[in-house]
Amino acid sequence: MSAYAFPAYVLAHAIVFGWACYLSKQYKAAGAPIIAIIAVGLVYDNLIVSLGTTIGQGSLLELLSLPRFYMHALLTPFMMIAVSQMAAAGGIPWAATRPFRVGIWLVVGAMVLLGAFEHLIGLELKPACFDGILRYTTNLFPSHFCFEGQEAVTGSGPPIPAIVGNMVTIVVGFALWRRNDWPWLLLGALVMFGAAGVPISAYGMAPSNAGEVVLQLSYVLTAQRFARGRVPPMEV
Repeated sequence: MSAYAFPAYVLAHAIVFGWACYLSKQYKAAGAPIIAIIAVGLVYDNLIVSLGTTIGQGSLLELLSLPRFYMHALLTPFMMIAVSQMAAAGGIPWAATRPFRVGIWLVVGAMVLLGAFEHLIGLELKPACFDGILRYTTNLFPSHFCFEGQEAVTGSGPPIPAIVGNMVTIVVGFALWRRNDWPWLLLGALVMFGAAGVPISAYGMAPSNAGEVVLQLSYVLTAQRFARGRVPPMEV
């Protein structure tokens, strides 16, 4: 199933990218530029996983896999900025205050540093095979061994920056739901929270990556929802 799922994820994130670019250009939608940038990273992430068996195990696939880890560590925390911008556009009073904006930037900076320190310094990738997918990873489970003689590796701990970012999204999503009767950002974050809890050792990366698709769709839907009042001027 994973061999079919990951190409579908590539297409889904490409759609999110195009959608976010449109919202950014036509409506100056809050958060849309950041959504588009993250979507590009997720297109690449899922594309490399999709092509893993085609490329084959070796230095080329390992090299192509490196940007996946840099993207997740250095770029994804910036979704908290997009979420805070959408909250302000949705009329959440505290989201428009200077202390909140400064605080979010400080949290993002801290999460980028934490991600770089925990997940990039001394980065060592190992080949993993599961459900027809070949990828390089820092955490290797026995159920994902590609060949005899491999050893299980726990290269990094829980993705704290992603967890913190999702918690911020849940808080903002709840606020938008209560104020604007808009539940979709909250639901997207909750789906991501549940998908991230599915054991990779037993089910691979497909469930968590599916959660990313749902979350990104909830982001772009929310950006569109609170950009509707910003109609571009008519051309004469």
